Amino acid sequence: MSLSTVQRSFARLGLGARSLATQPAPAAAPSTSSTSPSRSELPPTITPSSTTPPTSASSPAPSAALSPSVAGQHLPTPALSPHTPIPPKHSIHVATLHLRSHTSSLPQLTFFTSFALRSARALGLPTSGAISLPTKTSLFTTPRSPFAHKKSQQNFWRKEHKRAIKVWDGNEEVVTAWLAYLRKEAMGGVGMKAQVFEYREVGWGAKLVEEGNLRTEAVDGGEEAVRALAKELEGELKEGLEEGEKVEQEIKLAQGEREKKVLEETTEAEGKPEDK
Repeated sequence: MSLSTVQRSFARLGLGARSLATQPAPAAAPSTSSTSPSRSELPPTITPSSTTPPTSASSPAPSAALSPSVAGQHLPTPALSPHTPIPPKHSIHVATLHLRSHTSSLPQLTFFTSFALRSARALGLPTSGAISLPTKTSLFTTPRSPFAHKKSQQNFWRKEHKRAIKVWDGNEEVVTAWLAYLRKEAMGGVGMKAQVFEYREVGWGAKLVEEGNLRTEAVDGGEEAVRALAKELEGELKEGLEEGEKVEQEIKLAQGEREKKVLEETTEAEGKPEDK
């Protein structure tokens, strides 16, 4: 395999000639003669100044699928390469996602932060990248024993790591879908808190005031109907009370008649002579 073939293969993998220059030059073939080889017989070397590999007619042209954006759809960055967020156009702050975890869950925090950034890029949301917030350290002191070793104490500490992701120029529905997706794919040990900003057009408050005035006018105009309904309900309640009183009186009369029958039967049974 010649050196130009190796160079083209490294160029396809994304490596330039500068990385090839750091590799050791191939050793020269041993000569049978005892004399030192001339300068023309030495292998050619690649200087670090050449940043672009030589192209030939046989090498394939770069395809358009490797470009970061195709027809307005942003492709997610590869998993093994560093994430490159989409730059904002209008710099309108739409939402802020706060992620936090303790020291034991720091790898999960790093992984989930990258996952949130890549999912935002796949949805076409411009982000600011992962912003590291100050680490909060909490100290706890507890006694070893309440009696014999009361003066002996134990000290514990806990560190809380935080990350923030700002979202710019995003549609409200897309941001809601992104947050719902992150909530569904949440990881253990990583806490989330989202702060979403909603923007409305000018005059939106005036429309709300007009709608409120219309509602009050409808209520004022319907006072008579409300009063009529109240009177009907009052009449129905009175009728129900009267019917309830009648039923109670009938129940009392029935109970009195039953008690009279029981007394008569008992007196008759006591007045009859016993059969011998």
